[in-house]
Formats: sequence, structure tokens, C-alpha cells
Amino acid sequence: MTSSTNDGEIIVLLEEVDEDGFARYVTEGVLRASHRRLAKAPWGNNMGLPFQRSFREDREPLPADEPAGLVMDLLPTSTVFNAGKRIRVTIMGADADNLELPEVAPTYRVYRGGAYPSGIMLPVVR
Repeated sequence: MTSSTNDGEIIVLLEEVDEDGFARYVTEGVLRASHRRLAKAPWGNNMGLPFQRSFREDREPLPADEPAGLVMDLLPTSTVFNAGKRIRVTIMGADADNLELPEVAPTYRVYRGGAYPSGIMLPVVR
């Protein structure tokens, strides 16, 4: 992603959407973009999930002219996605009910192909 600012809160929602457009919230994740540097979890493999220490020395402002990769996990949950429904991923840069709003609204650009692919991995248990 790129941003008009060098930092920001990135909120990702996972939802199930029915044929009428009604969305059912499933889970979410939040990552401060400047705290995106991945590290090894001190307790082991962290179940294969990404881990950010968020130490001062790990802080990296977003570069001004090139996309930066962000890897994050969502809060753990269990759900069944119903047949015929769609899965929607919503990416937000603000949440007035839960996070401090930026003084100036940033503009984010999420890349999704070519040299800068995006993706989401959902574990499936049968």
C-alpha cells in the first residue's frame, strides 16, 4: 500500500455478505503502519501468525514514493460461511468509535496485482 502520510491505522474487517447485500461482521484486525516490521515471537512460532514487536527501534515510517507491504492477522474466531454467500474484506483508515481520528484524512492505495499482489489466507477446518 501507499499513503499520503507516513503512518496510519489500518483496520481490516472480514464479513459475510448475503444476496441482499446485508453484511454479517465476522472479525477484524488493526495494525499501525509504522509498526509493520515483522519479528520472531519470543514464545515460539506464534502458530504461524505474523508478529510485530512494536519496539521503538522497529518503527518504520511509510515510504513516500513506493508501496510498503503490511502483514497482519485478524482476531481469532470461528464461523461457518454459508453456501451462496460472499466473503468481503474491508480495509479502513479510521474508526471513529474505537481509534483516535487523524487530523488530516490520509489517502491510501492498496495494490492487488502485478509486482504488488495482495491476499488473505483463511484457515479451513472440515
